[in-house]
Amino acid sequence: MEENKNNGLAIAGFVVSLVSLLINLAGIVGLVGAILSAVGLSKSKKMNGKGKGLAIAGLIIGIIGIVYGIYAIFTAVALLSSLGI
Repeated sequence: MEENKNNGLAIAGFVVSLVSLLINLAGIVGLVGAILSAVGLSKSKKMNGKGKGLAIAGLIIGIIGIVYGIYAIFTAVALLSSLGI
């Protein structure tokens, strides 16, 4: 029975990281996705590699989401400062 279990944290991390590309909230969603993916990657070592690919992909996409969130913050600050707000 143990062999049929999936790595839920890897799947959740991947999905949350994908969502972070659409709904970023200043990189917070990407951070949550990256954390879930990192925990899922750690768990995949105990599960003989189940979900390792999804966890790595989620980690990479989560990091991209974090970088995009930081970029969006700097862009918003630059825009507001150029408008004199």
